[in-house]
Amino acid sequence: MPALNAPQPRTVRRQPNRHAGAVKWAKRGAKLALVAAVAWAGFMGWRSGRLAIMAEDVSTRFIALSVAGGFRIENVEVVGREQTDPKALLAAAGLKRGDPILAFNPEAVRRQIEALSWVATAAVERRLPDTVAITIVERKPIALWQHNDKFALIDARGDNLGPVADASSSALPLIVGGDAPTHASALLSMLATHPDLAKRVQASSWIGSRRWDLKLDNGIDVKLPEDGVAEALQQLADAEASSRILERDVAVIDLRLAGKMIVRLAHELPAPPAKTKTQQGI
Repeated sequence: MPALNAPQPRTVRRQPNRHAGAVKWAKRGAKLALVAAVAWAGFMGWRSGRLAIMAEDVSTRFIALSVAGGFRIENVEVVGREQTDPKALLAAAGLKRGDPILAFNPEAVRRQIEALSWVATAAVERRLPDTVAITIVERKPIALWQHNDKFALIDARGDNLGPVADASSSALPLIVGGDAPTHASALLSMLATHPDLAKRVQASSWIGSRRWDLKLDNGIDVKLPEDGVAEALQQLADAEASSRILERDVAVIDLRLAGKMIVRLAHELPAPPAKTKTQQGI
């Protein structure tokens, strides 16, 4: 039986559909036109201020809805407060019960709280739906400062932490002088290396904006130098250990000259009596 001759497949060349291409480009053009229109509308809205007004209106409506949904300040929790006045703290925060909890700026509130004299650092966070948590770290007083017959507490940076009504109840070291707070931390650090001496210092006076005088518990005045204070204190501590100089009848110990100690007695020894002519062998 003769083989059938199957017809050979033919390759059909399709003509480009010019109509479909035009539709495709028309769609792309429409999209580009839409983007351009939105951008132009936004630009014109920005120039006219209408966009900002619209955004503000939306924000106002959203805040109002959030309050209705219970997102309002009912509690303000404070951690770390010991010396800071609670009324001053709340006033600085500017938060009131019933205010929208989503409306305030935690960063701005933090800066306002850190402006308080006792506050070193602060952290402010929302705890939805109704609580604002404030955590503060307070400054630590290192000395009691006396100036113009008034007393205040200072910290290690020399910042004034506020007045003290009853200075007699404070166990902190006493410093005296107009700009003494700026230099107090360095002196107290050096005194801390000699605890037996430090506990006998009743007051430290900043003299002539350049050096310290110490008043000890037995009335002795110790004059420290402008430079080399640590060496002078070591010299005094060594003298006390070897000869108990602070237990003697001393009024002033002058350490202003490097390596020297000048001592003035509280009661000068009587001058020897003048010799008579007979005693002189005349």
